[in-house]
Amino acid sequence: MSSLRVSENQLLDLFHHGIQNVQPSNILKNFLKVSGKNIKISHKNSYKIYKNFNKIFLICIGKASIDMATTAYSILNNFADNISDVIVVVNKENFKNVPGFTCFSSGHPIPNKKGLEASKYIEQRLKMTMKNDLVLVFLSGGGSALLPYPVSNIKLDEKIKINKLLLASGANIIEINTVRKHLSKIKGGNLLKMSHPSKVHTLILSDVVGDDLSSISSGLTVPDETTFGDVKKILTKYRIWTKTPVSIRSHIEKGLKDLKLETPNKKNKIFNNSCNTIIGSNLMCLKSIHQYCKLKKIPSKLWKVNIEEDVEILAKKFVEDLKKYINSKPIVLISGGETTVKLKGKGKGGRNQEFAIHFIRNINKLIPSIEYSLLSAGTDGRDGPTDAAGALVNNKSINLILEKKIDLDKEINNNNSYKVLKKINSLVIMSGTNTNVADLQLLLIK
Repeated sequence: MSSLRVSENQLLDLFHHGIQNVQPSNILKNFLKVSGKNIKISHKNSYKIYKNFNKIFLICIGKASIDMATTAYSILNNFADNISDVIVVVNKENFKNVPGFTCFSSGHPIPNKKGLEASKYIEQRLKMTMKNDLVLVFLSGGGSALLPYPVSNIKLDEKIKINKLLLASGANIIEINTVRKHLSKIKGGNLLKMSHPSKVHTLILSDVVGDDLSSISSGLTVPDETTFGDVKKILTKYRIWTKTPVSIRSHIEKGLKDLKLETPNKKNKIFNNSCNTIIGSNLMCLKSIHQYCKLKKIPSKLWKVNIEEDVEILAKKFVEDLKKYINSKPIVLISGGETTVKLKGKGKGGRNQEFAIHFIRNINKLIPSIEYSLLSAGTDGRDGPTDAAGALVNNKSINLILEKKIDLDKEINNNNSYKVLKKINSLVIMSGTNTNVADLQLLLIK
């Protein structure tokens, strides 16, 4: 095994293999099936069977929603006459018009008016549903930003401002979504208020670490156990409470006193006719890569899973923990999750690019002689507000940085990872992948 050579191209091959195993077009058929006049959906190690329904509504929200919509429609082809509407809400990079579908190009990661328009259209259609109708919701990453519907006393631009503050604060996705849910008419289970009493089944491609259903797309169809008290604690913790628009602070203060303003919890009857099924996740993606490595006889280890940490801290931990694998080389260490970045400067980058340059700096200080390659990238094909999915760096990257006379500390402090990686030709550029299960880190020790 020790004589086996693993290349950077193989890291990219492993990355693409993982993505293929969480693409709706490849996996949805395993969870959504047609049997005669019945629709069967995988649920809790069995199947939930739907029959004797009237109309079917397909609502697809997220970065993978085009793929989810077309695949689901193909699977349900025998019920074409029953399908009343197919609604697709997707980010502009993945948007395309599909004949017969109602498609919205919405804003991500910052919400916009198109998203509000989409939210109101979904509300209008769902309020037309009846007891014998079946609503199938297909969720994928990005749903929270793509579907803004602020409560009546909050304006969209105020919701956009708090979203920007949260993204820049270093708050994790669960904390961000806790705030979003309490400012929304549709999140935190509120979508079911619109569709009640029809049956609802949600099929979910999870981009949230640990697959917390209440946090994926801010829990559109699941009970919410967080409170307005949690919201205020989060905004205070990240020192953005005083920067929060007055209308939002006022709504939160009212929510602390009035239980009627709280998001619906598990005791609410609207959840009686609702089910949720996860069809893909970061962990599923990592495990598929690990199995593929075994098939290809590539030495590998499922290393760090459910990562939720600041990129600077994580880079140090990666390097410190690497020492025990030096005698096991070559080996591919497989990790994944979703990191956070504290924005200090005005540069350009994304969390995977930030992680890569922190890793370069740390490994050069602590283990300068080691030979490695690191691929860190977003499974949706995009990293932050850039055209890159992430970065592919190696032990030669630090020399290229020195040759280009790049002040690495200065660029890190300015959050300018994109510029650094572009200068040393280490960006990973690809188009949208039609899926999103957070980020992957593949670390090859040569």
